[in-house]
Amino acid sequence: MLKSKAAIAGFCSLCCLGLSAQDCHFALRGHVTEAETNEVLAYASVLVRETGKIVSTDENGWFAIPNLCEKTSYTVEIRHIECAHFTQIVQLTENTAMEFRLLHDAVLNEVVIREKALPPPPTQAAETVAQSDLEAGKGVHLGETLKKLPGVNLLSSGATVAKPVIQGLHGNRIAIVSDGVTLQSQQWGNDHAPEIDPYASETIRVVKGADGVRYGVGAMAGAVVLEPAPLRKESGRGGWATLNGFSNGRGLAMAGSIDWRLHHNEAWAFRLQGTYKRNGNLRAPDYWLGNTGTREFDFTGMAAWEREKTQHTLSISQFNQAYGVLRASHVGNLTDLRFAIASDTPRNNLNYFSYDIERPRQEVQHNTLKYKGEIRLNEVWKWVTQYNFQYNRRQEFDRGRGSVIEGDRPQVSFRLWSNTLDAGLEHRPIRHWQGAVGVQLLQQLNYVSRGGYIPDYLSFGGSVWAIERWRRFPHPWEFEAGIRYDYRWSHATTSGNGNNNLDEVVQFGNVSGTIGAIYRILPELVLRGNTGFAWRPPHVNELFARGVHHGAGAYEQGNPDLQTEKAWNTNFSLDWQSKHGHAGLSLFRNAVQDFIYLNQPRDSVVLTVRGPFPAYFHQQADAVLQGMDLNVSLRTLGRVYVEARASTLFALRKTNDSDGKNRDWLPLMPGDRYQYGLRWLIQDHSAPTFIRLLATTAIRQWRIPAEGLTKAAPETFTVLGLEAAHSFRWGKRRIEAGLNVQNLGNRRYREYLDLFRFYADMPGVNVALRVKAVF
Repeated sequence: MLKSKAAIAGFCSLCCLGLSAQDCHFALRGHVTEAETNEVLAYASVLVRETGKIVSTDENGWFAIPNLCEKTSYTVEIRHIECAHFTQIVQLTENTAMEFRLLHDAVLNEVVIREKALPPPPTQAAETVAQSDLEAGKGVHLGETLKKLPGVNLLSSGATVAKPVIQGLHGNRIAIVSDGVTLQSQQWGNDHAPEIDPYASETIRVVKGADGVRYGVGAMAGAVVLEPAPLRKESGRGGWATLNGFSNGRGLAMAGSIDWRLHHNEAWAFRLQGTYKRNGNLRAPDYWLGNTGTREFDFTGMAAWEREKTQHTLSISQFNQAYGVLRASHVGNLTDLRFAIASDTPRNNLNYFSYDIERPRQEVQHNTLKYKGEIRLNEVWKWVTQYNFQYNRRQEFDRGRGSVIEGDRPQVSFRLWSNTLDAGLEHRPIRHWQGAVGVQLLQQLNYVSRGGYIPDYLSFGGSVWAIERWRRFPHPWEFEAGIRYDYRWSHATTSGNGNNNLDEVVQFGNVSGTIGAIYRILPELVLRGNTGFAWRPPHVNELFARGVHHGAGAYEQGNPDLQTEKAWNTNFSLDWQSKHGHAGLSLFRNAVQDFIYLNQPRDSVVLTVRGPFPAYFHQQADAVLQGMDLNVSLRTLGRVYVEARASTLFALRKTNDSDGKNRDWLPLMPGDRYQYGLRWLIQDHSAPTFIRLLATTAIRQWRIPAEGLTKAAPETFTVLGLEAAHSFRWGKRRIEAGLNVQNLGNRRYREYLDLFRFYADMPGVNVALRVKAVF
């Protein structure tokens, strides 16, 4: 954000012209890049003729000009020694960001400008995935992309399925928002990972802390926000293609995207993007992990039509994935289960490599249709409408009997239809206040085939919300306040799926709200604070589940007496960023009344017709989760950076223990985790050249419930990772190449939040190579 002083000469001139009533606190922020390569243009000269103000772009191509007046024409001139001279007239009605793309020759050609309002930064603690980490993790899954952020862990079922955990909370407490659409899918199981293709996103940001006003009851713990690259603004075509290879599992990932805007009608822009992934059985340091192969195909299509005051966007996407469930997690009897848990190596394991995905396995498909329309009513107000339809189908194939296997029929099939309609009225700054009001309607229908462990249900929901932001440059303070009311109605019934004679109607409603502030102590130092109330109704699975979760290799049982979770979340963060590096410290406290959690008492096992499984039960108690996240990167000698990240969490629940302590640790909470290493930045461009050596240390989780665990928490371990990337030009194309080595020392270890730690180790060394061509 910008911090500036009053332009005295410009102010006086306006007074003489009788325009002293104008608001002259607007700021123009610009980003200058080369049109063909998208490379940033550092140290370009930027002149505003009317004010005589001259600034230069920084090493990342950014510049800022404060104290410009509303609805006043300004002539902006940009000069760079290697590019054509550029002139553009601009007129501001708000704080504005503009993209300037200069042609790399000595002849003045057309320059296309993209203008948009500066998005206000969240008042909660937030982390953005570094571009290099985003590219390195895209070939695996969303969790792999996020796990380098402090405060973010993974709840996994082996190496193929993982879902993010933000400051100890996961599942229905985290909103996954992709291209403005909140994911509605079968997220009630620990083995149900988000159906997201990271290749379709240009940026991924994690908001830590309650943000239910923006995203609804699903954002009690925060949100993972994925944004695609903007559609092409100039006529012509462009795109990229990438190829990834992985040594562990002998995997392959291919993805590509093409954008174009019609020459004869520049109002239309299009995009097609696709992804294909395939890998076979993964390998632990000493053995193959039988039946851990995956297969995935994803597709996205987008079209946009723009005019001066209207914009319409239509997008469709489909996510298809099939993955094997570790064979060793399914055993035949109680004795075998006890031996499997006690063993240091997996029993009943398919100890060989294969691309075959056998039983047990899961097949998932997620379809999304989105329409968004924007109408600019006047210079201040804008009407936004968005409708999205989602269809999610999940099929679970157990090992089963011979007759079942021959028909290759799933034991359970889940189908979820979701319709969401959002309508909002947004306004640009009015006396430095910017915000919006809106409504949302939601309808869901879930069908479960015979044998499913949750009931069918029909749900309706609605919400109204309002949020306002106060910003005034160069004032160092920003304030935000929001309020939202949500209502949910659900009718759960059974159709022979194991829950006999269930016919229940449940309904919940409550208010959520947030108040936050940002204070710029110095241009490089920003303090954020946020406190808010959030709530979440218990999901149908938490209320009525009863049965085996095939993908998790576990038995789960719901509790129909559960009440809504009500949380008061407070967080403070201090962020510093300069040319010498960056650092961030976040402190948080989340007090949750009636916290819903899965508990696994010691030696809790349920014997079913499919065999014995560790048993988990949904319970509820008041809880407090508090801790600290730290992220530091400091430049030392030359271009060598020292990096360090740390996360710690203390999660306690109230009990009625006879010893009088009346509190105990919450189960399934992440332990302390530290990352540290060196990064040598050889070249600093939009696609930098670097080498990084990074170590991750996970401390053995000692904060466990008093009743203990069925299997002791894994020991402390440290794994090493090596990363490198380089970009160069090949003709008119930019080529980006990368290397990523995981578990460099091929160490044996198990993760506490891995549900398959009872049976097997995590994968061993994995060497990943990637190459990307931008055209």
